[in-house]
Amino acid sequence: MKSAFYFIKQKLTETIEQILPAQCLLCGLQSNNKLICNHCQKAMLQPRTCCQYCGLSLLTTQPFCGDCLTHEHLFTQLHALSSYQAPYPKLIKQLKYSHQLIAGELLGQLLALSIASHFSKQQIARINYLIAVPLHPKKLRQRGFNQAQLIAKVVSTHLNITLLTGAIERKKETQAQEGLSIAKRRKNLRAAFAVTKNTHLQGKHIAIVDDVVTTGATINSLCQCLQAQKVASISVFCICRTDVRK
Repeated sequence: MKSAFYFIKQKLTETIEQILPAQCLLCGLQSNNKLICNHCQKAMLQPRTCCQYCGLSLLTTQPFCGDCLTHEHLFTQLHALSSYQAPYPKLIKQLKYSHQLIAGELLGQLLALSIASHFSKQQIARINYLIAVPLHPKKLRQRGFNQAQLIAKVVSTHLNITLLTGAIERKKETQAQEGLSIAKRRKNLRAAFAVTKNTHLQGKHIAIVDDVVTTGATINSLCQCLQAQKVASISVFCICRTDVRK
């Protein structure tokens, strides 16, 4: 019922937006029938100094952070739209907790633009599937939607990459990650994901989509699940990469 309610709510919102003059969701100025104005879009897509491997913010222009110089990750590369800074946390919370689905549309559009500006058309074309980090069925019923799935759907449309749904399930109802230590986060996510039956990912190039990556415990657990299927490579696309040092 919740899923149907939010679908109808989204359609009504889209209809109203077609009738009324479009205003920027951030500054309120005219946006020429776009979700945000050109000024805000330019500000939100500013390049950031970060590790080219894990996406962690850096104070200098060095290519990699200290952790990535000494440890290998299970993914090939992580690309984040932004650090966890305004206005992204507000937009993410509006989507997840206030069910403002239009925020998910905006975040997906911005992530797609950012990916397109950082990767060549050839690199993007090599990605076989996008996979959104799945929610546990209980959490999905409570929220009514998966925020990562909404964002991934927009990215899929803009970049013409197939969004693979139902391929991975979250079989373990995990404790909320917020407030947990790095060690507890990893233990919490151990064996949390499983590939569904009749899903064949061997040799495929996969890109995982999530809203926020903090310590990477969720992403690493999902990567382990995918690597067991002998995928060719795994990239990670997310809205925010929080600045957590290990």
